[in-house]
Amino acid sequence: MTTVESDEKLPHVVWDSTYTAATEATGFMFPPGLTPLECQIAGHPFDGEKRTIGMLVCRRTGYVLKPATKAILGEREIGFYENLKTSQDPITEQLKKFVPHYYGTTELRIFNNRTKFLMLRDITKDMAEPCVMDIKIGYRTWDPLATPEKRKTEELKYAESKRTYGFCITGYQVYSLSTGRLKKYDRDYGKQLGVLGVVQALEDFLNVRSGEPACRQLVSELLTYLYQIERFFNIQKKYRFYSSSLLVAYDARYLRQHCPMYEGRFNFNAQKRMSLKESCIENFSMISPFTYLSNLEEIRPRLRKSASGPVPMPCEQVLQNNLEAKVDRLCRSSPSKFSLLSTHTIKKRNDESAPTSKECKWVKVKMIDFTHVFPGDDYDLDRNYRDGIVTLIQLLSRIKKTDCSH
Repeated sequence: MTTVESDEKLPHVVWDSTYTAATEATGFMFPPGLTPLECQIAGHPFDGEKRTIGMLVCRRTGYVLKPATKAILGEREIGFYENLKTSQDPITEQLKKFVPHYYGTTELRIFNNRTKFLMLRDITKDMAEPCVMDIKIGYRTWDPLATPEKRKTEELKYAESKRTYGFCITGYQVYSLSTGRLKKYDRDYGKQLGVLGVVQALEDFLNVRSGEPACRQLVSELLTYLYQIERFFNIQKKYRFYSSSLLVAYDARYLRQHCPMYEGRFNFNAQKRMSLKESCIENFSMISPFTYLSNLEEIRPRLRKSASGPVPMPCEQVLQNNLEAKVDRLCRSSPSKFSLLSTHTIKKRNDESAPTSKECKWVKVKMIDFTHVFPGDDYDLDRNYRDGIVTLIQLLSRIKKTDCSH
């Protein structure tokens, strides 16, 4: 049951454009123990002028706080997580393995409004140098309730990448193995990635250097997760996922120290690494049209092998009128078929999906963003999502095989 607190008792996030100290020039003052999530690379950041709310992390618990700022979409995602927590359905039980653990909801007061947050496990916890990429899956990213205007808008976003691969890269951050420098690429960068740019972004994220192969240990760990998700989507017919993402993360420091091909090559000390982290963060939002020309000939042969032509659209196209009508009845009558009462706090359960000793701790892949999840009809697979995963597997497999000598 939700605990209702008065606005005065709620922790406040205060914004004042005149603030300069202890706010990193953002103008925000956060409650004790809460800070903006440093590795957030998609979605809206905290911005006082635009009144946008970003993600937070609780230093005491390690939970990530994701804002549910849009009422219907937020309640739909909360309902999705609540359903996962309580359902005994075999398909739902399998799905739990692929999403961050959910601890319930909490509220903060921001911009003089009560704002609900989902509390989720931080998959980058204990990673010294987290490299993180947000990959939105699907040829189609608009849901059955989208207006014609919304459909057009979504079709134009990341158009070349979605049309060719069935996924798009909405942002990423990566620590260089050789220098320790952190580079961040936002969604404006991702929107400009073409067919070749997607390949180069994946290679950059994997710390592939010119003339050298990728670390097979890293790519193999990523593929292990992706194959499991693919197998799940080869059987599940219960859900349809639209505009949902994969959050891919690995620890660059672990990779630098343990991958055989890098052994002994990068030995700059911890103090130097920390100074680089603090002073050498680069943010990228725009791409020059000539960014990829210098490496075009190097990338093109690899691309021919992985995608010689546009990948055909999946069998699942626009839903039939009768299905849309069914979903419309389900979703307009309440925020979601999966809506349940949210909880203010949830204690850890004995069956919490804690990492096992066999689970890789320095590489993680989780499904995230469930504001546009709709019920399936139990008659067909979610090919829109499944086919995007398959193409991503193919690209990573090609990167893994290219010029590998270790």
